[in-house]
Order: sequence, then C-alpha cells, then structure tokens
Amino acid sequence: MKSILIIILAILLTVKTSAQIGTYQANVPTPGFYLGLGTGLESFSGVIGVTGDLRVTKNFFLRAGAGIGSWGGKFSIGIKNESRTGNSFGYGIYLSRATGLKDFTTSLETTSGTKDVKLNLLPGSTINPTVSYKWLIHNLHRFFIEAGYAIPLQTDPWKVTDGSQLTETSKSVLRILSPGGFSLGAGIQFAL
Repeated sequence: MKSILIIILAILLTVKTSAQIGTYQANVPTPGFYLGLGTGLESFSGVIGVTGDLRVTKNFFLRAGAGIGSWGGKFSIGIKNESRTGNSFGYGIYLSRATGLKDFTTSLETTSGTKDVKLNLLPGSTINPTVSYKWLIHNLHRFFIEAGYAIPLQTDPWKVTDGSQLTETSKSVLRILSPGGFSLGAGIQFAL
C-alpha cells in the first residue's frame, strides 16, 4: 500500500502534464478564490457537497471540501496544480476524513443467517492522488471532472455492536463501502 502511494507521488512530481503548458492570455482575469458544488464517488466533496479553491500562486491552489458521503460526513483538504487560463489538465493530492455513523443498522449475512445487524461505522481517512480536467466558462468560472484513487489509512473501520458474527462476504461488502478505492467526481465552481 505504501509503495503504491510512493509510486503515484513520484509520477505526479516528475511527469509534465499539459496543465503546466497552458497558454497565457492577456486581459483574462485570474480569480483568487473559487466556490462551488461537487458530487461523485469517493470524491473531494462526497456524494454531494461544497468545494473551495484558494489560489496561492498562478498555478497552485489550496483546496477544501465538505459534504455528505456514504460513510457519514466528509471533509477534505489538499493541494492542486493546474493551468492558470484555458481548458486544461491538472493534478493534486488531498486528505479526506469521513465521520462515520453510530448505531447504523443494515441487513448483512451472519454466521446465523441474513439479518439486520447494528454496527458503528467508524471514522476513516484516505489520501487521494488525482488528475482532473477543467473547462472554463466565460474565462472565469469552471466545470471540472476529477479521477484518482483513495488510499485508506485504516482497515475494517466498523464495529458490530449487537454481538453478530459477520461472514467473510459481509466483511467484503463493508470493505467495498468503507472509505477507499477508485474516485470519480465532477463539479462547478464560481469565481469570487
């Protein structure tokens, strides 16, 4: 798992993307802050949420996102590099935290048959390297898509609270639903 992260970071730091090549256009505004809405699976803002990007240098942004995900509330912070103007590729990395859910009840397969199981979905964190593409709207606002991989920082972030013994199939289902895995998101941001 750690070797995957190191390889991804090395690629992100050494590969020259077209986001670094973008063309500069005179008289095009370069907003300092973008605020918008995002959606997706394992995305920066969760299933639905708000995003904010603060320009630090001409191509470098600090990011923040908050929303509702499949594992409770979701909060993210990160960095992103992209071209200042024009439609272009970008790349970044962020840390996400899912709040989890207490007293969550769902139907799962147990050693005594399928039944409603009460459990706590524990908080979980991921590190997410991503690539993105943005389209400028009127040279100011932007629509973007983003894809990557959410690397989980914990294993099995749940606790059965009613004494049930889960089968391996149920544990596999919970691992798929827990924070981590491929991410895909989209959003629109408005320049402020």
